[in-house]
Amino acid sequence: MRKVRTFSNDARLVSERRNHIVKTATELISRKGYNNISTRDLAVALGMSTGGLYHYIGSKEDILYLIINFTSELTAQSLDRLNSIPKDMTAAEQLKRSVYDYLETVENFRDFHNFVNHIMLSLSLEDRKIVYQAENRVIEYYEGLVRRGIDSGEFQDCDPKMVAHNIVAFANAWANRHWYLKKHYTMQSYRDEQVRALLAHLCKDSGPNGRKRAVAAAARLNNGIALRR
Repeated sequence: MRKVRTFSNDARLVSERRNHIVKTATELISRKGYNNISTRDLAVALGMSTGGLYHYIGSKEDILYLIINFTSELTAQSLDRLNSIPKDMTAAEQLKRSVYDYLETVENFRDFHNFVNHIMLSLSLEDRKIVYQAENRVIEYYEGLVRRGIDSGEFQDCDPKMVAHNIVAFANAWANRHWYLKKHYTMQSYRDEQVRALLAHLCKDSGPNGRKRAVAAAARLNNGIALRR
């Protein structure tokens, strides 16, 4: 990760302030464009003085570095939650639970996902690698989960890497194509339909019984989540 200058020795405070800077900068840049805002514009949006903002960054360019660094941090946080999902679940139940969690993260950071995708081609190769590596870690998680289902005989033989890629793709699509999808789906209905289709494809019996098992697995997990809330 890139180093960004700060004059504070309080690591917790710096982290909190920078997370706020990332969220506000992402929203502001998404509306106006990076080249059309100044550090003063960002400071005003943050409710800070320009001098206060420079206490946590060294330059306007550092805002982009913070956003790129946050990609890795957000991925690490997501993977921590995914890895904490009980391993005594079936592969189907664990897959559904993890997709629910991942899509919720995408929903909470839609502006961030859109912004990163928008600027990808403008980033240096070094910065693009940070983003790619973060996404690859999520793909590797799902690839391992699908392999587990295949090895246990719960899932039919398939290409785990392709399935994992498709999961990340439809999750990111909720952010990238939200302008269209929100007209037809809530996040919950979009999530449920994607998972239903995913489990119907993966179930070892690809006929009606396989689809019934997918629906049953989805219902069991829905009930479990509802009881915990």
